[in-house]
Amino acid sequence: MAQLIGYIPEIQGSGAFGVLKLILVVATLILGASFIIIVIKLSSLVGSKISIVKEILPPQSAEGGASNARWGEVLRHINSNREAEWKFAVIEADNLIDDTLKMAGFPGESLGERLMAIEQGQLATLDGLWNAHKTRNKIAHDANYFMRYAEAKKAVEQFEKTLQELGAI
Repeated sequence: MAQLIGYIPEIQGSGAFGVLKLILVVATLILGASFIIIVIKLSSLVGSKISIVKEILPPQSAEGGASNARWGEVLRHINSNREAEWKFAVIEADNLIDDTLKMAGFPGESLGERLMAIEQGQLATLDGLWNAHKTRNKIAHDANYFMRYAEAKKAVEQFEKTLQELGAI
């Protein structure tokens, strides 16, 4: 410490003034080090709080706009008298959910992966959404699948509940 003080000519002095300068330099170094430690600890605390909030609360999606227009199209098709349009309504509603969850920040490459990544408490309509997505998969993977209107209507209603929960429509 004495060598360090020897390198700083301003600290050298006589009497009480020199001692006061030395105390102030040491106090400044201690406060500076404390400040750096506090900043480092706060930044890690903020980072951990953000990750906790992301786990507890579902990401929020943007409201309205294109989603409302696409949802209007789904409703027009589900209210048709033709099976092909009911199937289209279910597939389009599934696509809208996928886009909404993607924009909301849910991870995954496909809707199925996004649904698996959602924890039970994050989305109240998760079980119904899974059932609706399974209905969509039946349509997409079986060209001869016969769809009843009640089944299509139920799937679209489940998609609607989720879109409302996410604030997309």
